[in-house]
Amino acid sequence: MLKRTILLIVITLTTFINALSFEDLAKDSYWAKANASISNIFPSSFEIYGSEQSQDQKVFRCTIFYASDGITILAGNNEDWSDPKTAFRLIPSSDGKHGWIKFGYAGGYPQGGMNDQGLFWDATGCAYLEMPFSETSKEKYSGSLMIKVMEECASVQEARTIFENYYCEDQYRAQYLIGDKSGTSIIVEGDSIIAKNGNYQVATNFYQSHPELGGYPCWRYDTAVSMLHNSSDLSTYLIGSILSATHQEGKYPTQYSNIYDLKQGIIYLFHFHNFEEFIKINLADELGKGNRVYDMPNLFSKIQTVSPKEDTTVNASRVTFKWNGKSTSTYDLCYSMDPNFRDCNSVIVEASHSYGLNRTLFGVVIIGLVVMGGAVNKKSKKYMVVVLTIFAVSLLLINCNDDITGHSNSGIDEFNVTIDNLEKNSTYYWKVIAHPEGNNDFSSESIVQTFSTES
Repeated sequence: MLKRTILLIVITLTTFINALSFEDLAKDSYWAKANASISNIFPSSFEIYGSEQSQDQKVFRCTIFYASDGITILAGNNEDWSDPKTAFRLIPSSDGKHGWIKFGYAGGYPQGGMNDQGLFWDATGCAYLEMPFSETSKEKYSGSLMIKVMEECASVQEARTIFENYYCEDQYRAQYLIGDKSGTSIIVEGDSIIAKNGNYQVATNFYQSHPELGGYPCWRYDTAVSMLHNSSDLSTYLIGSILSATHQEGKYPTQYSNIYDLKQGIIYLFHFHNFEEFIKINLADELGKGNRVYDMPNLFSKIQTVSPKEDTTVNASRVTFKWNGKSTSTYDLCYSMDPNFRDCNSVIVEASHSYGLNRTLFGVVIIGLVVMGGAVNKKSKKYMVVVLTIFAVSLLLINCNDDITGHSNSGIDEFNVTIDNLEKNSTYYWKVIAHPEGNNDFSSESIVQTFSTES
């Protein structure tokens, strides 16, 4: 949307400016003042991004944890960074190599994933760490060592053997948490390999073997450890709660989050710290469909459930279900007295394709300018540039709904469905399943909400 807006501005300004004398423009004090105003509102790219780039080496975030209770094996991670162009790739097994799913950014370099053997990993950035033992005793691997691990290893022990013989450039500024479906995990920190001691293991952005290098103490680490330590029930709900409690916002927000069920080969993917909406990925099924790449933002509908709220009591004679989501998605409202939705009532809600007030206002402004342009004589055309400058800034402000993180809030509508005559004195469960426009491979769904009806 922003690119198209800028293009329209350029075309409009060019059309009018071509009729003007550039010598007159240079002398016009109104143009000079207008130009100065634009500089104040929109600094140069250096001013916007320069200081941010200089801080990149100082900003390290991400949270990873792995937990086992002897029966259930789960892992979770928050990927925190400034780049909103996130993606994942499904890589089937071939030539004796394991198949796996790779999570990261559009550039393709892996940030984490899981293979078809139930081996999981993710990484965090850390301060520079010297590796004298690795440099003198191991072979330096030329690529990403974690790709080699995913392709060749089925267990933490096999991964450990690789790290005992190889090291790679990434390890100078990163650490890996690796876990398998047997309940074993390790953290690889340069020359050190730290085994899980107890039921869980947590990694953020400091070296547990060298906390003096920075990043410690870390509130995200402490929060994850506390929640894992104080919980007696290891579940996907607990993992999601920890991810929510440790997520980041601001310039370096949580771009995506994963919950891995290593025994079942299931991954729950969340986008941009919205823990109300997720995609369920059955790894074996998806790998069987071939090598594919998906941009994460396109798979989600930004679902936010509104009502009935969790654990509320409503009148059984009429209940209105409300939620917010992308106007271009189709939704399936599901409600049932069975928490597993085996006996489910379903209502399909088609996409609204509403473009909202902004585009309507944009149309009005364009029509007004066309009419006004026809009435302008040559003498007043240079003053028209000032008007067009104001228009250009206004157009950007109207249409530029992307925040500093690159995520847009435009195109979100409220949807509602009213259902009559539910069972009295009963507990109901409801959720929304979203089918994004242009995507038939994945559907997302909201977390399940509960409500009761009056007797």
